[in-house]
Amino acid sequence: MKAIIEHIVLVTRLLGAPVSEAALSAEVVRDKKLKVNYHSLVEVLRSHGFENTLSKRNLEDIPSLAVPVMIILHNEEAAVITHIEGSGQERKYHIRQVDGLEQELSHEQLSGLYLGYCWFIKPKMATDMRSELPEYHLPKAWFWKVIWRFRSYYYQVILATIIINFLALVSSLYVMNVYDRVIPNQAYETLWVLSIGVVLAILFEFAAKMIRGHLTDIAGKKADLIISSALFRRVMALRLADRPASSGSYASNLREFEAVRES
Repeated sequence: MKAIIEHIVLVTRLLGAPVSEAALSAEVVRDKKLKVNYHSLVEVLRSHGFENTLSKRNLEDIPSLAVPVMIILHNEEAAVITHIEGSGQERKYHIRQVDGLEQELSHEQLSGLYLGYCWFIKPKMATDMRSELPEYHLPKAWFWKVIWRFRSYYYQVILATIIINFLALVSSLYVMNVYDRVIPNQAYETLWVLSIGVVLAILFEFAAKMIRGHLTDIAGKKADLIISSALFRRVMALRLADRPASSGSYASNLREFEAVRES
């Protein structure tokens, strides 16, 4: 079992995130015979930031892109496959041992040593949380998801719009009442009351418009900050191989987005 732990350490070293043999040996659970529990070793590797799976499969079923992968051999021995060439029964395996020895074995040679179990180990993909802005992966409904996040602002905007449209009818009702009731009856007291009510309604309408504009501005700025940061993050994470051949067209696309954002 010591060989298995040593080769797991070798895999972590090849992946660029080495874990010491002493740390793994100290954290794993052992049975009464002091044998290491495989399931506990899986959990220990996860606690160190590695996604790992102990799988039972044939040699030819091990994906060539999954290397480095540790394989368990007979007599509690192990080895690390660093490279696979060919396919099927014609495969060639590049094997590395903890002592630094590297050798190439054919499929037939390795099959005689292979116990039937392999250990896939990969570092966890960690999200960089140094930015205070939330991470958005831009799904299909990415725009409406951001807008829906600030729905409370838009609910208040809708309410303010309804009030504004209702108060816009006050001036028309005022004119109708003046011509129909005040002038024929010369009810000047009623005229003063209606005039004061109309002035208050106009002031309240003005305040509602200012509040609506302020809420729309806040919601728009917050949504713009999130959408712009998410798109900029995508642009910066774009691989050089995937970028357009013309840097001018690439810059033009970015300017078009800026024009749409400001409109």
